[in-house]
Amino acid sequence: MIEALQVEEGTREGREVFEGFGTVPIVVFYLLGLAAILVFAYGFWRRIRKYRQGRRITRLSLRRLRAALADISSQRTVAKRDRYVGVAHFLVFWGFVVLLVATTIIAIDEDIIGFALDKPEWQFWHGAFYVGYALVVDLFGLGFIVGLVMLGVRRRRRPFALDYDRVDREPGTYDREGYSLDDRVFLLLLLFLGVSGFLLEGFRIAASDFPSFERVAFSGWLVGAAFSGLGESGNDVARIVTWWVHGGAALAFVAYIPYSKAMHIVTDVADLLFTDQGSARNLPAVEDAAAPGYRTLASFTWKELLDFDACTKCGRCHEVCPARASGAPLSPRDFILDLREHADGRSGMRMWYGAGAEPRHTEATGVAGDVIASDTLWACTTCMACMEACPVGIEHVPTIVQLRRTLVDTGDIEPGLQSAFQSLTRGGNSFGKSAKQRARWTKGLDFAVKDARSESVEYLWFVGDHAAFDPRAIEVSRTVARLFTAAGVDFGILFDGERNSGNDVRRSGEEGLFEMLRDHNREVLDAAEYSRIITTDPHSLNTLRFEYDLDAPILHYTKLLGELVADGSLHLLPLDGKATYHDPCYLGRYVEEYEAPRRLIAATGLELVEMGRCRDNSFCCGAGGGRIWMDDSGLQERPAENRIREAAALGSDIGYFVVACPKDMVMYTDAVKTTGYEGRIEVVDVAQLIERALESERVPVG
Repeated sequence: MIEALQVEEGTREGREVFEGFGTVPIVVFYLLGLAAILVFAYGFWRRIRKYRQGRRITRLSLRRLRAALADISSQRTVAKRDRYVGVAHFLVFWGFVVLLVATTIIAIDEDIIGFALDKPEWQFWHGAFYVGYALVVDLFGLGFIVGLVMLGVRRRRRPFALDYDRVDREPGTYDREGYSLDDRVFLLLLLFLGVSGFLLEGFRIAASDFPSFERVAFSGWLVGAAFSGLGESGNDVARIVTWWVHGGAALAFVAYIPYSKAMHIVTDVADLLFTDQGSARNLPAVEDAAAPGYRTLASFTWKELLDFDACTKCGRCHEVCPARASGAPLSPRDFILDLREHADGRSGMRMWYGAGAEPRHTEATGVAGDVIASDTLWACTTCMACMEACPVGIEHVPTIVQLRRTLVDTGDIEPGLQSAFQSLTRGGNSFGKSAKQRARWTKGLDFAVKDARSESVEYLWFVGDHAAFDPRAIEVSRTVARLFTAAGVDFGILFDGERNSGNDVRRSGEEGLFEMLRDHNREVLDAAEYSRIITTDPHSLNTLRFEYDLDAPILHYTKLLGELVADGSLHLLPLDGKATYHDPCYLGRYVEEYEAPRRLIAATGLELVEMGRCRDNSFCCGAGGGRIWMDDSGLQERPAENRIREAAALGSDIGYFVVACPKDMVMYTDAVKTTGYEGRIEVVDVAQLIERALESERVPVG
């Protein structure tokens, strides 16, 4: 196509940057450009200075670099769960990148090679290169505008995620108009730059009498054709005016970046480069035992301070948060924005629309319990839905836990949580029972369970508190034991040697108690002889796998049951009916096991009907992060009740609500009763389905 273009003799494919401009206008433009760069540099320096207040951490690895580059180039984290926004943002992102590169090419050719080095023979922005450049810039520029229009249309519809209403304050007690204004200005400024750029191109092409090589700039060519009636002189005047308007807007945008939402162009890339999605799975240890947690701005890491600025207020975390959905005073988005305002206020950073902090944040003497209210921090279930949904790599959960550590250290603890801590300290379990009662659930079995402390076993079963003490979960434990025995699995338990794994203790902010429980369990585990560890509790699975530093493989029981069904050790006959399955947060988002339970349900012959929120988008039961020990009577609707209603909406023929976690069994058994679905929906563990399929083999139905 490019080679086929023919131009008149004596002409050359290309154009002058300052065509028709004298020395004074050129000097004025460069002075304005210098001013814009200085304003940008000052704002950028202020942000860097803010990040330098944070503690140092080292994170970047080659693997993370590759993943971040893939995320950024494909925009897949933005497209996740919202393809429309993903496509729009992809067009805007690559349009912006190409237009930025195009401007940089002109600067290199004109300012560096042509002016600074005075090597006109080295200049390359002409000929075939220029023609190809014009085609590419036109294509991506058009995509840039299309993407912005798509985002503008979505914003006009005002989806729930973009509603900036707070969940912890009454309307009229806060002002977020600055956020909305900045959003609109950012979008409109980019759109103005894109449209004015095409107008400038069209006026220039028309003013130069439509040179044939400019046909590749098809958008500009069409714009020029639309204004051809102005004549060459009229288009030339329009070109000069538009040149200054477009150039001035571009320089204003450069100056605007560090003081606005536009800064996410920089901070989001950096945040994705340094994010660690495993940070919630394996929480950082306490660095100062005398003052655990985060007390001041200096307590945060530089990555966390970067997190606050990386937030684009997209509302995805706000939308998926079970605490927010239940009426609790926590929105992950507002949590991050409040910390941003506090950091801005403390560092003297100001946004273009005003101070970067509300008065209550600038006057705050501490973070936990002051900038962020205590009940906001205790509302978190640590389900990690916010981190999974966040497109820019913000790590909400570890920051919340660090602030909880401060609350625990200062005694600002929810009463139910305090009671659980006391029971865990005395007997190693949250039920206040004697440790000697931990294996009492085995009394209902017609076979003996090995004591792994005195006998070598292939599988050491770490049972967990609820599976050992809660009557609603004990029968599941007995079912699992019967299945293991029926399949000939060599397993044993630690009896009264086991303590709570400490997963929820740690996420409640009690690091000292977690370390005590962990050290005890590791000592007992080290003394036992086994090949693999098995557990029915996803919370224990997470902390044993990621926070105990054990050598043996650690499996969820659904993984082992799947192996036993696959190799014929457990032979099943089909059950009738339909079931839906709830992905536990700590089995799904934390351990990333989604298929093993589903394969077992399929093996029973039941038809699996997925809820809208499933797999990595699963909704939390509300028990995690120590919430199972706290009072939830003040919630508008418990997360577990919300989930049961979602399952019921699938249809009246959904007979089974399948779980794979003892806490889920507890939470959803109660929720079925309180929502009025008892008798219609049965909460059943996946192991119980397997046993029923075995029973159907022994006693055929009908």
